[in-house]
Amino acid sequence: MKKILFIVSLTLGLLALQNPQSRAIAAPGAAGFPEVVEGDKLRFGNMIVELFGIRAPRTGMICRAGSIEFQCGAAATQALSRIIENYAVKCQQVSDVQLFPMLTECTMGRSDLNRLLLRAGWALVDMASCDSNPTCPTYLRDQAFAKENRKGMWMGTPPHELVALAAKPTAREIQFEDDAANRDSDNADKQHFFKAPLGIDLAAEMKRANEPDRTLLSFLDPTS
Repeated sequence: MKKILFIVSLTLGLLALQNPQSRAIAAPGAAGFPEVVEGDKLRFGNMIVELFGIRAPRTGMICRAGSIEFQCGAAATQALSRIIENYAVKCQQVSDVQLFPMLTECTMGRSDLNRLLLRAGWALVDMASCDSNPTCPTYLRDQAFAKENRKGMWMGTPPHELVALAAKPTAREIQFEDDAANRDSDNADKQHFFKAPLGIDLAAEMKRANEPDRTLLSFLDPTS
């Protein structure tokens, strides 16, 4: 009996040790040596993550430095590759709203990857998420540092498409999005209302009323 109790207690102890590890593995995010997809996107195997809180130039966006134009998206991608090099990166999911690609905050050791990109001048602070991001004031200082020292995109003019993407939505744009969502909801309700059956078929009711009586007595009556 004592031997059985010892085995049970040992098994429970091992399960208790394994559970935290299982929870850690199951935590949403990724870690390892990623491949750079774009200036703010990384690939860990089959998983692509997007850096939350910043906006980097997309492929095809053009930067201008005086009379010189160059591919800003490609430059940002190359800059992120140089920043990471052969260092391990750890990313943690920060939003359940966008899952593909997963929105994450990423670090290299103790360094915030967003800060490194902003200070190098190859990303802009995403003002749409700034209010909900406690590190936004720090990010804005990093962006100001790059702008003052004419680093990265700030050697000239960042792409206007990127500036528009990173800008905070105006009250009018927010109202427009809310109105559009409300219209979609109203249309769905109206379609449901018009498609809903009334529950009364007058023709069928009249036909049923004119049919001969089919009660048990009528069936027993051979004249019916």
